[in-house]
Amino acid sequence: MDAVAQILEMEQKLLKAMIASDVSELESLISDQVIVVGPDGRLAQKAEDIAAHRDGVLRIHAMEPHEIKTQPLSDEVIVVFALMEIQGTVQNQAVAGRFRYTRVWQIQGGKWQIVAAHISSV
Repeated sequence: MDAVAQILEMEQKLLKAMIASDVSELESLISDQVIVVGPDGRLAQKAEDIAAHRDGVLRIHAMEPHEIKTQPLSDEVIVVFALMEIQGTVQNQAVAGRFRYTRVWQIQGGKWQIVAAHISSV
């Protein structure tokens, strides 16, 4: 399987883990060094991102991809651009809409992990 196919598979795992709030799977998919820019412009690290799922601050009920594009930068770094339709809650407040995700995947310790991400409301 080529690197792009692997990343598309990892994106599916990520989608399922986010909907299920599967903290164990998210821990595996997200690098310890990740920095995430949220839709509000705030920076978050892995611990904050994982805690939002674990503690129920973020609940994703549905997440449907409308567009996924990949940009390989090397054999070990691939950028993903995804447009998602999302329904869920943040701090028990309903959230629904389209969001553009940019994720940078890199091989770390022999496995693909997200090392950077940006989320924008569109």
